[in-house]
Amino acid sequence: MSYKFTTEELESLLVDYNKISLEHRDLPKKVCIWDETLRDGEQSPTVYLTLDEKIHLAKIMDEIGVKLIAVGFPAVSESEKNIVRSIVNENFRRATILGIARPKKEDIDACIAADLKEIVVFMPISPIFRKTMKQTPEDQLEKIHNAISYAKDNGFKVNWVSEDGTRCDIEHLKNVFKTAIDAGAERIVLGDTVGVLTPYSTRYLIKIIRDDIVKKSKEKIYLGIHTHNDFGLAVCNTIIGVIEGCEYPHTCINGYGERAGNAALEEVVMNLFRLGINTGIKLNKLPELSKVCEKYFCKPISQYKPIVGDYAFSHESGLHIAAILAHPMTYEPINPKIVGRRRKFYLGKFSGSKSVLNALKEKLQLLDVDLPEDVIMKIVSAVKKKHESTSKDEIRKAFQIVKKELKKVTRGVSDEDFFEIAYKYAKSYLPDDLKGPDDIEDNKNRKFFWKKTSH
Repeated sequence: MSYKFTTEELESLLVDYNKISLEHRDLPKKVCIWDETLRDGEQSPTVYLTLDEKIHLAKIMDEIGVKLIAVGFPAVSESEKNIVRSIVNENFRRATILGIARPKKEDIDACIAADLKEIVVFMPISPIFRKTMKQTPEDQLEKIHNAISYAKDNGFKVNWVSEDGTRCDIEHLKNVFKTAIDAGAERIVLGDTVGVLTPYSTRYLIKIIRDDIVKKSKEKIYLGIHTHNDFGLAVCNTIIGVIEGCEYPHTCINGYGERAGNAALEEVVMNLFRLGINTGIKLNKLPELSKVCEKYFCKPISQYKPIVGDYAFSHESGLHIAAILAHPMTYEPINPKIVGRRRKFYLGKFSGSKSVLNALKEKLQLLDVDLPEDVIMKIVSAVKKKHESTSKDEIRKAFQIVKKELKKVTRGVSDEDFFEIAYKYAKSYLPDDLKGPDDIEDNKNRKFFWKKTSH
């Protein structure tokens, strides 16, 4: 298809303030995506993944160029340890598989048993967590040093994550990073565990860590950032972190994760791409990764989600469509082909003559039919009327059905299920008034227990 503007003309017609504002900055040429979908992402409420699903997602991430993949917490349980071991022993061509551990000998031993070669040691370090765990700053520094030293002695490559580092007093934050590095950590990560950073505070903290810790280290140390989306700033703060020197941004596919989620892999990658920073990710494979992950998580993504949502490259407005037919860059900042997508034009209330002509060409293949203007306008009018005459009651009814079914998918363990389980194991310890009459069957006893305790 021929467009109104040439590539050369576009360069003079589009002002890029991203490029202008960063032209004197020393941006990293390349960063490595560190994905947390199979670890932090799985902590999304009501989500659990089977071993086959974890392996499949890890394989796709390996194929598209994700550098580090965190897959689990071996010390949590014997089954989790076995899951991590199974994933580690798959053949990954590009990615390194990570397991996580607290600064405890038994956690690191569990990582040894899981056949891991590289681990992430983490601990919350903010004052509120120190008080909760009854630890002094000195206690924490000692634990960190001993744990990382033990891990290094057992042949691990070690990464350190300062959990809740973005609410930590600055001197302790710096001391924690220094201690981790001195003990042998090769990458250090600032964790914005409850998503409180803004772009300004992200820049402020990363600059301090970069200048006071990373640049002063005798060894080559890499810096990473882990953000949460409680205020909708996870992707933004991650990009700022990279601009300020973080070479290992953490992501989760589709932005999944606890509470409001984590920085979305596809959004982080595309933002870095437009800044000219190479992530090594095969961009055209992002939709496939997103769809597979959505299927396994049973968590529908928004149709408006950037990059991978159904409407990300869709248009209905007649004015927009007319402009896009002149050149897509008028209303599309991303070429859909780059990310394996195609643009879609919708017919509806806001459609115009250009929309109808395009539909005749694309949908009906009427390439050489020269329709009179009044016929085209009749089609436009009928399309608008058809859209507006669609019953809103029917739309609302369908919407409520979808919402109701979605609640079934995402409910987790219901209160009644929980009380039935609790009754099964606790009934012999319960007072008589919670057991119900002796002469009724056990199922009714459980219902009686649920009814009494739920009040």
